[in-house]
Amino acid sequence: MTTKNKLAEQVQRLYARFLDKDNPSDVIDLREVRLIIEQSINKVLKLQVAESFKAGFYEVPLCNIIEYTVNTVVSEPGNNRAYITLPAIPITLPMDMGVWSVTAVNAAITPYIPIPSQDVLVFGTVASGTNLSYLEGQVGYYVQGKRLYFTKDITLSSNGSISSVVVSLIVSDFSKFTDNELLPISPEVESTIIADALQSISNGRAAQAELQVKQQ
Repeated sequence: MTTKNKLAEQVQRLYARFLDKDNPSDVIDLREVRLIIEQSINKVLKLQVAESFKAGFYEVPLCNIIEYTVNTVVSEPGNNRAYITLPAIPITLPMDMGVWSVTAVNAAITPYIPIPSQDVLVFGTVASGTNLSYLEGQVGYYVQGKRLYFTKDITLSSNGSISSVVVSLIVSDFSKFTDNELLPISPEVESTIIADALQSISNGRAAQAELQVKQQ
């Protein structure tokens, strides 16, 4: 396993040794490389997840499943429901599977039931009662934009008096990892990330050179 710092240092050395051998004095600041590394990690893992789902597999790299605690559950009494604002934007996947799971705090083994956003009108709300019997008394949730709605007002005492929930999202959010924290990514992914970062740097330097020539 590696860290963002190790990946950045490796990219810096490879760039100086191979891609910019004609101008070895051009040393890239590690702070710049770390940002590019983070972008490359996000890009590579997002593509990996998307390709897996296209192929019909639902294996998600653990480093893409990020857990957030949301301490603001908003009651919407007029619609007999509650909602939260998503703490991050999940990867767009079929059946809204970018939202991996939602549970009440301290209730990890009793998740709420996901309802694909396209099926919301079929299930209806507590107020309408349409087809909610299929949930067998459990609470469902669905995503609309940046909000995640529950099929019941879970803030009410009759529904558990819930004020905080834990949301696991499939995202590319590597700001949660420090520069020296081990990244849970496999060796073959490391090489792809390094190659993508080197390509980004090379493209950026080429664009800078072209701009300088045009300005002269």
